[in-house]
Amino acid sequence: MDAPKFLAMVRSQDPITEQDAKSYAQTLENKEASSGCYMIKCMRPCVFPIGCTYNNSCDWCLWPGCSSIPFGCCIVLRGSNEQGYYVNIKGDTVVVKADDENDTLACFAHNSENSGNVCCYCNKV
Repeated sequence: MDAPKFLAMVRSQDPITEQDAKSYAQTLENKEASSGCYMIKCMRPCVFPIGCTYNNSCDWCLWPGCSSIPFGCCIVLRGSNEQGYYVNIKGDTVVVKADDENDTLACFAHNSENSGNVCCYCNKV
């Protein structure tokens, strides 16, 4: 998928695939997610906000240290700024930088029939 079409889908909060998100992330000069406050929007049953988090980003990890989601402080996503995506320690959740200009992240869960499709967006506020 070409980048303009992909970005239009992300900015409209439309469903995207993990493969397309990773392909886009690989084209970015700065692949690292940025620290800051993010609103989390679930894709099911419709796109709506479910919480907020203050993500702390460093070279190898993305940590939602301050979050309104219970037990979010226990999640550490590992990756690198060369990849453009982060994976949790169990390997069942992937977070990808899906929009460089707006610092939007896309989250993909690998534990359901919808594996490989975006389950939520994290929009920087």
